[in-house]
Amino acid sequence: MSGSTRRQALKGREVLCGLSGSGTGRGAAEWAAQRAEALGLRLRLVRVVPEHSYYRTPSRYADAVAEAQALLDSDRDRLGAWHPTIQILTCWQPGEPAPVLSKLSVGAEMTVLGSDRSGDRRGEGFGSVSFQAAVLCQSPVAVIPARRTANQAGVVVGIDGSTHSAAALTTAAEEARRCGEELTILHVVATTLPPAGPGAAAANGREPDPEALVSAASGRVRVLFPGLRVREVVQKDDFPANSLAGAAVQAKLLVIGCWGCGGLRKPIGSIAEKVLMQLPCPIIITRPARPAPDSGQPPQVVLP
Repeated sequence: MSGSTRRQALKGREVLCGLSGSGTGRGAAEWAAQRAEALGLRLRLVRVVPEHSYYRTPSRYADAVAEAQALLDSDRDRLGAWHPTIQILTCWQPGEPAPVLSKLSVGAEMTVLGSDRSGDRRGEGFGSVSFQAAVLCQSPVAVIPARRTANQAGVVVGIDGSTHSAAALTTAAEEARRCGEELTILHVVATTLPPAGPGAAAANGREPDPEALVSAASGRVRVLFPGLRVREVVQKDDFPANSLAGAAVQAKLLVIGCWGCGGLRKPIGSIAEKVLMQLPCPIIITRPARPAPDSGQPPQVVLP
């Protein structure tokens, strides 16, 4: 199997988008439609409603289902008028949004959601659908903020030397090439937090040299993506999430690995969690590349 064919095998056939009925949700649906059109994929719109036991009467459950179907029909017609070349599928599902989206994400190239909650005074986001989806979904997850400006440019990726950030680097380079944007490779050295993520430490137990880490990542990208404009940035910050968010304020896209830049051992990094709560621009949280079907091989990072 050629490299190109294998990459296609690892990609899903559709872009999955969870609808919320809010303005942010509509923006996320448009972002998802643009992506589906650009990649030649179908678009699946999903509206999740609570289980019937949540409602006091059967009629209220029926009303919720009818509202969900009306929202799906409205967004399908709206997006179909703007993007007539893409196939748009719709469905409503009972349950909790994040677990439902997780099941549906198995065959998705990406799962797209609008931002549904800002951080509280402590910056915590436990309970937000977008954060739960980032933890549970099988596909990469894109979270789209409520406000975007027309002058946003460039793709930023946070790396920490782990296999998770290697997958993020590949995705970010692909996105930058596809959009014709400059790629900024950012490594944040946290002075008081635990060392970088799983696999990031050198064999001798010491952290890799930050400048060498970024330089190696940049060199790899320049070889595999000839002509791509690449910028290298190393910053020192006790709060790496702030550096990532700050670097992406004017960016078109921020990409981080599923452990997040910093690699703290949670389902996704606590740094990724904090970036999600700030959400300076559309953000993609990647997953390690999946093996080709029936290959019997463990997941590996696949570079073009």
